[in-house]
Amino acid sequence: MAKKSSFKSVYFTGIFLTALSTLLLEFTLTRILSVSLWYHFAFMVISVALLGFGVSGVFLSLNEKIKKVGTDKLLTWLSILYGVSILASFLIINQIPFDPFSLLTDTIQFLYLPLYYLLITIPFFFSGLIISILLSYFKNEISKLYFFDLIGAGAACFAFVFFIPALGGGGTIAVIACLAFVNAAIFGFKEHKTLSLSAGVLALLSLFFLAGGGLSINSSPNKIYGNYIKSRPDLNVFSGWNTFSKIDVMKEEEKSEDGYDIMLAIIDDGNATTNIPNVKKFPLESKPADASNMAFASKDTVNNVFIIGSAGGGEILASLYNNANNVTAVEINGILNDLISKDMAYWTGPLVKNNPKVKLITDDARNVITNSPVKYDVIISAHTISASAVSSGAMSMVENYILTKEAVDEYISHLNDRGIIYISRPETQIPKLITTLKKSVSDLTDGKDNGKNDIMIFRRPPNDFEKEKSFLAGVLFKKGGFNYNDIIKIKNEASKLSLDIEYDPLSKQEGYYKQLIESENIDNEINSSKLNITPATDDKPFFDRNIGFSNLSFDGIKETFSQDDKAILALKDKPVAETTLLAILVQTVLISFILILLPLRIFRKDKSGEPVDKKFLIYFACLGLGYIMLQICMIQKFTLLLGQPVFTLLTVVSTMLVASGIGSFYSKKLFKDKKIIFIVIAVYAVILGILNPVLFKAFASYGLYLRIIISVILIFPLGFFMGMPFPSGLALINDEQKKFIPLAWGVNGFFSVIGTVSAMILAMTVGFKMVFIIAGLVYLLAMLLISSRLKLKTV
Repeated sequence: MAKKSSFKSVYFTGIFLTALSTLLLEFTLTRILSVSLWYHFAFMVISVALLGFGVSGVFLSLNEKIKKVGTDKLLTWLSILYGVSILASFLIINQIPFDPFSLLTDTIQFLYLPLYYLLITIPFFFSGLIISILLSYFKNEISKLYFFDLIGAGAACFAFVFFIPALGGGGTIAVIACLAFVNAAIFGFKEHKTLSLSAGVLALLSLFFLAGGGLSINSSPNKIYGNYIKSRPDLNVFSGWNTFSKIDVMKEEEKSEDGYDIMLAIIDDGNATTNIPNVKKFPLESKPADASNMAFASKDTVNNVFIIGSAGGGEILASLYNNANNVTAVEINGILNDLISKDMAYWTGPLVKNNPKVKLITDDARNVITNSPVKYDVIISAHTISASAVSSGAMSMVENYILTKEAVDEYISHLNDRGIIYISRPETQIPKLITTLKKSVSDLTDGKDNGKNDIMIFRRPPNDFEKEKSFLAGVLFKKGGFNYNDIIKIKNEASKLSLDIEYDPLSKQEGYYKQLIESENIDNEINSSKLNITPATDDKPFFDRNIGFSNLSFDGIKETFSQDDKAILALKDKPVAETTLLAILVQTVLISFILILLPLRIFRKDKSGEPVDKKFLIYFACLGLGYIMLQICMIQKFTLLLGQPVFTLLTVVSTMLVASGIGSFYSKKLFKDKKIIFIVIAVYAVILGILNPVLFKAFASYGLYLRIIISVILIFPLGFFMGMPFPSGLALINDEQKKFIPLAWGVNGFFSVIGTVSAMILAMTVGFKMVFIIAGLVYLLAMLLISSRLKLKTV
């Protein structure tokens, strides 16, 4: 017989803190694993780890012994185990030299991979158990409990924004563990004083990690820069975190040949790097050895320059050397902007600080240029999209709106009559740049210009590490086309920089670039290509995706996981995103089969002999699938309107969760006919998916705070209604089937993971607009699955 206590108001606090700490743990681990591993694999590990939530529901449904423990004692112990597992798993993980890019060349990695999965899953298992117990033991309070669960999750967004910059990844882990122990002390305070006191002591002990600078993070062996700077702490002059990156600055011991010594800013332990130049005074005494000089080579005068992703300031320096009168430098990473304008002003000198020619902006460059009335002489994008892709909600792969077809339309429209665009990328991505530019030019000129004379291609010869494909290549685009003098000047500049011109309209070098640039029908070239050279769009903003699911091969997958120390190159021309997504999907389906379908055969009937309604089980699967798919879509699409990841995270995720919490609270009181809820969600999702480009374009020129308010207004109604189906479904479970509640919670958790992966695969193949529509249809399917129960409830 289960020893359940009567319901206490303290359980609201308990579920709030559990939800807060769990989502905060998810966000924080995604950031930490992006530093210690690589972004794609962080996504893979954390997504599969969330299956711990699902496992907890199944475990509670089948385990009779755990139900014989008193509720308060059980919740106290589980919260203690949750806190201990957070610290223990983190400490052990950082001792495992896991290297995902060496899976097929180092057999021990096959042992490390499941260890990673298991260790990260354990804390989610315990937190999932706490929530499952509260929801299943106190069925009459489900709508209120679910309200506090979602409000706690919404609060996690604000906690993440506060703790990560202040304490870093390791420090935030210590805080999360402390929250778990505090929760244990609260659960046990009335009836289990000794346990409660012990939990309080553990909470204090966890904070000692903060006093010692937090828990240390060890990087994958193939993150060369991150491991090097750890081995040479004497070279480290700065370390800092924000919500989407970790930045370290390292002294460069070798002198620069161009006269500008550098410090190296290392992003996420080596996902990307950027140089911070040492500038002593103006006028500048020597020309910086920067490839962006080619953008100025044919210009006698330069008035306005726009830099997309100014990073460490190298392109700002090149612009000023070439006598630009006004430089608008936009960088989304505020840490880098603070470094070059404030914290390291002793190093960058007059480059930015108190320089009237330079306007440094922390924002999304696409958003800034869209709202700019200025026509520019030069627009520069130098390796803007890096391997450290910005993740607004810690749930996305490599998406970016900087080089979509619509973005390039904006850039060309913001050029003056003879303006130049400079874009540098790894060589593997040049064909996609060419097709994007040609499509944009053709559309903007109504087919009068097909871009034949507008494009030049350059590259740095590949070094021994890169072998065949150079990491530095790029495109020069001139509005109205390059003339003879332009080409000669640019070639001369390229020669000084030891760069090769691979194509120009004068020489018309033979090869694939010529075939693309001079093609009269670029669509035919796109369709016949073995690689994915279709321009990225705002609906499919995956510029880095060169392979595509249709071109995925076993050899390609094998090569991806056989890179060893060349891991950084694999992110540019290997199917990492596709492989990772498919791996997550396959693993999740297999685990779901083992941990849901097989237990379901055991749990076929309850004690009364009444069979479990499989339609009801699928109903909760649909809710998990539909909710997370819509959340991911909202995160991605509102990035266009809000710009900076921190604003997107706070606005989208917190608004959805808080609105869903309020919807849950009122789920019993509103709408006698519950079908209305599902119809509203489906219709709203479809309308938002179809109209979001129009809405965002209409509001793009508004100030940031007004855009945030508009976003909340757009998101809140959908979130409000999405909070109702889950508690409404649980309310339909009769008293004889009460132990089915944790299983329903587990199924919902499993399919949230599947929904995360499915949403990204669908977005890559059919676009986010269709994902909105599919998610709406999933909610309609959920409605149909329980329509018979809804009728009985109404009667």
